[in-house]
Amino acid sequence: MSQTRRIPPSGNPLIDQQHDRLNTLIHQAVLAARDDDGSAAFGAALVEFRRALARHFAVEKVIFSGAGFDAAASHDGAHAVILRRLDGILESLDLFGTPTARHFILDELEQTLLDHEMLEDAAYWDAVRAHSGNPVLKWSDLMVIGIDWVDDQHRAMVDLFNQMSCAAQARAHAACADLLGRFLELTRAHFAAEERYLEARGRPLPHHRAEHARMLAQLDELAAADGHDLGVLVDHYLRFWVMEHILGIDRQDLTA
Repeated sequence: MSQTRRIPPSGNPLIDQQHDRLNTLIHQAVLAARDDDGSAAFGAALVEFRRALARHFAVEKVIFSGAGFDAAASHDGAHAVILRRLDGILESLDLFGTPTARHFILDELEQTLLDHEMLEDAAYWDAVRAHSGNPVLKWSDLMVIGIDWVDDQHRAMVDLFNQMSCAAQARAHAACADLLGRFLELTRAHFAAEERYLEARGRPLPHHRAEHARMLAQLDELAAADGHDLGVLVDHYLRFWVMEHILGIDRQDLTA
């Protein structure tokens, strides 16, 4: 994005890192768009931008849902509209065979994304910043599902998260990485136990299982990505990930 269109800081370092990455990819697409014979390079740049944008929207979903925004579901709809528009462009690249046409579509994409971030996402940033400013995730009555073994495992997840956060704040990277491994091991066992519980009682399972798979895949992807500070991942993503699981998915499916 041009400097005049650059998205201002959100207060969440992970979101801001992804905004910077999107900015870099747009710049690469702009360079590719200048070439009269650059349709292949331009298409490749847009494919990479689309991949990064989908990843960014998935991260926003976790953060906004975990922070307790009731509008998170409708917000996903806005994300889907933008991605569908980008998919339509990718399916019609032959229509953008000149530098002028390519720059026109890039201007549209830039403005659409900026409008979304500034007019829709910015409304959430203050609350997300407030959540991230407290390094301790406190167990509260709101987190109680009412099934003892589920609540016990959730408490263990929260406790491990807080240990990770303390290690990250102390820059104890090895300890933080070890705790993250333990957290993932506990979480996989917990998810499997929840799925067995729902199945044994004839409760709806496919959606819950799919949500577990989504959450683990996204966390694994972020944890494995190059360039991510583990402290940023823990305090500015994983805390919301835990909250989305307990307050969103489990509260909906296990207390219904």
